[in-house]
Amino acid sequence: MNALSLFFLPVALWWPVAVALATALVLAAVLWARKRLAPPPALIFYAFALLWWLFGFFLALWPLQGLDAFAQWARASSYVTVPLWIGGIAWAAALLAVRLLRAARPS
Repeated sequence: MNALSLFFLPVALWWPVAVALATALVLAAVLWARKRLAPPPALIFYAFALLWWLFGFFLALWPLQGLDAFAQWARASSYVTVPLWIGGIAWAAALLAVRLLRAARPS
């Protein structure tokens, strides 16, 4: 069974790369929404995105930080899938927020 992992990087870099990946995906969703939303709703979405990233970071990424090498290898796929889940939900929220707010905008 194939699994996603960062096996091509040293084990010491797995956690920083996972955090950077989650941050980049959420930031990309925020920047994409920023281009398409008016300022007041955009601020609400920025706050949501920041809270979502913090929630994902402290609930899913932070526990991976202090693991020894054996435990890191046992959870190797988490270093890829957790940031993808955090970023994916941020992107889904960005797409839905933009679509909803454009549909609700008075014409």
